[in-house]
Amino acid sequence: MKKIYIIISFLILSVSASFAQTLTSDEIVQKYITAIGGVDELKKMKQITLTGKATVMGQVAEMLAYEDAEEKYQYAHVSGEGFDVISYFDMKSGWMKQNGVKEDATAEQLEKLKTTIEDGTYFYLTDMEKRGIKTELIGEENIDGIDCYKVKFTRGDTKNFKYFAKDTFYLMKAEVMTSKGNQIILNYSDYREVPNTKLKLPYVTERGPIKGTVDKYEINVPLNPMLLIFDK
Repeated sequence: MKKIYIIISFLILSVSASFAQTLTSDEIVQKYITAIGGVDELKKMKQITLTGKATVMGQVAEMLAYEDAEEKYQYAHVSGEGFDVISYFDMKSGWMKQNGVKEDATAEQLEKLKTTIEDGTYFYLTDMEKRGIKTELIGEENIDGIDCYKVKFTRGDTKNFKYFAKDTFYLMKAEVMTSKGNQIILNYSDYREVPNTKLKLPYVTERGPIKGTVDKYEINVPLNPMLLIFDK
C-alpha cells in the first residue's frame, strides 16, 4: 500500500511540475523581446529602414521598406525588370503606385491599416498593455522542424497569430490580415545582430513564392523627404 501511495504521489508531482514549467503567452513574448535585444533597445527605435532584394520565380527586385513611429507612416518601394511598385500609408491617407499608375486607399482600408502603422513590426513591443494588445497561448506547432509556441495577438477586432521558437524564442512565422481582409503568412529566418545596435533581427522573410533578403538595416535614420515629394 505504501508503494502505491509513493507511485501516485510521484505521478502527481510530475504532472504538477510539467504544468508549472509551461510558460504563459506574456512570458513567451517577453522572452522574444529579450532575444531580439531587450525592451530598452527597442524603445530607442523611432525609425527603421531595411534595404535588400526580393526574389520571386528567379526574378530579383530591389526593395526598400521604412517605418516611422514618430510621424506614423510606412513607405515601401520594390522595383525590378518591367515593374515598379511604391506604397505610402499614414494615419489619414495612403496610396499605391504600380508602374506609374496611382491608386488611393479607401477609407475602409485606411481604418484597418491604422493599427499596423502605429504598431509597426517592432514598435508595439515596448508598450503592449497601453495599446490594448492581449495575448493568448494557443498551443504548440512544428514549423520546418522547429518546435514553436503559437500565440494569438488581439488588438480590438484585429487578430494575428505568431509562432515563437521554443529554443531561441525568435519569431519564426506570422499569420496576419491585410487591409483587404486577406490572410498572409510570413516566415522569418537568419537572425543576426544589426551593426551598431544590440538588436538581432531576421535577414530573410518569405511570403509564399517571394523571398526577401535584407542587405542592411538602418535604425533611427529618417527617410529622405525627397522620395515622398518625388513619388507623390
